[in-house]
Amino acid sequence: MMVAIFVMPLKDAGTAAAPNFYNVPAFLMTSLTTVACYASAYFLYPRFLLKRRLSIYLILTLSISLLIALATGLASYLLTDIPVPVIWAHIVVKFFIVVFVMGTGTAYRFIMDVMKEDRKLREGMAMELSFLRSQVSPHFMFNTLNSMVALARKKSDKLEPALMELSNLMHYMLYDSDQEKVHLANEINYIQSYIDLQTLRFGHKVSILFNVHNPARQNSCIEPMLLIPLIENAFKHGIGDIEEPEIDMQLDITRNWLTLTVKNKYNPHTIAIKDKTPGIGLVNLQRRLKLLYPGKHQVSVDKSGVYYKATLKLQLHDQMPGC
Repeated sequence: MMVAIFVMPLKDAGTAAAPNFYNVPAFLMTSLTTVACYASAYFLYPRFLLKRRLSIYLILTLSISLLIALATGLASYLLTDIPVPVIWAHIVVKFFIVVFVMGTGTAYRFIMDVMKEDRKLREGMAMELSFLRSQVSPHFMFNTLNSMVALARKKSDKLEPALMELSNLMHYMLYDSDQEKVHLANEINYIQSYIDLQTLRFGHKVSILFNVHNPARQNSCIEPMLLIPLIENAFKHGIGDIEEPEIDMQLDITRNWLTLTVKNKYNPHTIAIKDKTPGIGLVNLQRRLKLLYPGKHQVSVDKSGVYYKATLKLQLHDQMPGC
């Protein structure tokens, strides 16, 4: 655009005098148009356009463009021998050039602002996700240590294998949960270790069932520790003052959709007591899903009689060699 502004005055000088690249009209046109471009981007745009005062913005843009075109035309009239009709024709052309340059400056500022807001939004989401992830690990450790304490009080021989399972869980939490995505197979192994730990604690007192259907899709990617809150919640509310407790967990992977269904017996009278302190896990899960899978997830809860069923449907990321 600046090249066009420089070249235009050469045509002005072509009818009367030898072309002079550094003539006054050319310098004036370039200088004033550059100032107008910056004024449009950093003054008119934020002062008027952002405040939805479009009419004032347009009037000022057109007025400035007209003044610059007239000023350069006057310079050509006073300093060159160009015929007046030609000068008027060039004034019209220069008017549209300045309008275009000012519009380009405004568009550039608009794009920069949009990119800046988008970057701030993504950084804010990343910080919130990091905070939510940081909540999951302590919350999980608190629940898991309760299992260790229960085994220790019984002086159970199962304490040693339980500690080994805890070691596997902590390894995943320390080295894998910081990644943005992990293979679904790793997340399933983590869930299985947690279930094995609970099985060691409760033995045959609780009917625990965990099945994975269509395991061929386990190379899909998922955010770490995204499924465990539903399973933790089942063990939290499905064991205790409940006759013949049952926990049934079914993980189905069909095409690019994951469906986790967790069903457990529960006592409506004791669940309120356990929830005096709001649960971090499920609230955390809902927020993470909204940030990570907007429009690509469904969470439903069904309470029928003595059974509580939570279902999570999630659109998985494509299969990748490394997440």
